[in-house]
Amino acid sequence: MRHTIGGTWLLQLVIIFILLFAAFIILTLNYSRTVKVKNELIDMVEKYEGLNTGSITLVNNYLIYNGYTTQGVCVEDGENTAGTYGAYSLNSSTLEEARAGERYYYCVKKYNGANNTNYYQLTVFYKFNLPIIGETGSFSIKGSTSNFESSDDMNYQTEIGS
Repeated sequence: MRHTIGGTWLLQLVIIFILLFAAFIILTLNYSRTVKVKNELIDMVEKYEGLNTGSITLVNNYLIYNGYTTQGVCVEDGENTAGTYGAYSLNSSTLEEARAGERYYYCVKKYNGANNTNYYQLTVFYKFNLPIIGETGSFSIKGSTSNFESSDDMNYQTEIGS
């Protein structure tokens, strides 16, 4: 009887380590996929020299093609929403000004740099999903473009504002 109890305890310990290993692998794969998406979005914004209808359409099509469906909050309650825009729908070529507590597919914030240059901070989201337990958390990954003189300075508010 003593050997049976010890064998059961050891089997449970092995199962726990297998589940922890699987959770680590899932987390790593989701994170690396989201970082790849973030880097592609940054490249697209830099290629089109800012946010305009062409770059937003390209970004949305890329996300649809890659099956990106994760949403997250751009602005927490009490934060300043000025200059932060979010993609409420991937089927539209416009971004709306982010509202606190609303969930968006990705977020963009424009910063003014030195010498009439700008840069953008993009935020994408990923979920930590375990097969048996379900969704255990949602996290954000932020990345910034390099400084450049953006071509959308003249009509920034009209093209991406709602």
